[in-house]
Amino acid sequence: MKNDSTSIFWFSGTGNSLYAAKCLAESLGGAELVQMTGEVPTAVYGGEGTKIGFVFPSYYCNMPRAVRAFVEKLEIKPGTYIFGIVTMGGMGQGTINALGGALEAKGLKLNYGRGLLMPSNYVIKYNPFDPGKSGKSLTKAEVKLRRFAADIAAGTELVRQFPYNGKNLYRDIEALDRGFAVSESCNSCGLCERICPVRNISIEEGKPKWQGNCEHCVACISWCPLKAIEYENRTQSRRRYCCMHISADEFARK
Repeated sequence: MKNDSTSIFWFSGTGNSLYAAKCLAESLGGAELVQMTGEVPTAVYGGEGTKIGFVFPSYYCNMPRAVRAFVEKLEIKPGTYIFGIVTMGGMGQGTINALGGALEAKGLKLNYGRGLLMPSNYVIKYNPFDPGKSGKSLTKAEVKLRRFAADIAAGTELVRQFPYNGKNLYRDIEALDRGFAVSESCNSCGLCERICPVRNISIEEGKPKWQGNCEHCVACISWCPLKAIEYENRTQSRRRYCCMHISADEFARK
């Protein structure tokens, strides 16, 4: 039976957070899944007896700007049980503090907040997990997600947070995408444009152009079928990571 009283809002670049949201939705009886990109829904969500969740990655121990903006604009009724699951490759639970603060500013409470270790994927800084290590990490994450879902279904009140919140990723927004480059192997398929969660890429003269509003989610690098996108001189010898349980079609714009 579909659970119409639970909605899960998700943001994802390489697919980890989308997969986490899907696992939670299934464990919670088929909760509604809503992507945190584009226009914020005009409907008012929540109310007594309902649950709302936010699933998204930690970016330098903080919330992606797009997620923060979405949370701030989304209308949520008082009395809603709100949960947040933050996916991360290392320490990122300070992000839970940021989500709790954004909700508190709206007069709401974060009832349940947990961090979830998943395969590391920030190819700009390091070489992502190989497929074998990624598979093991995802299996462990699935076990934890079932446990989280049981807590959420029971209405458990628990917020696990670290005191640290990073603020250094978005100091110079316009400069974040200046390092992207496209090789001659690009075939103008347009997937990078369609998969960018903040619509920061446009195809001009057959090649992607970045517009100065980057989240550094690395979706464009990670999903490019020809590995034609690089960042400065950092990514040429590094593998790409996309969640093996997610396809690009699941969140690429048509």
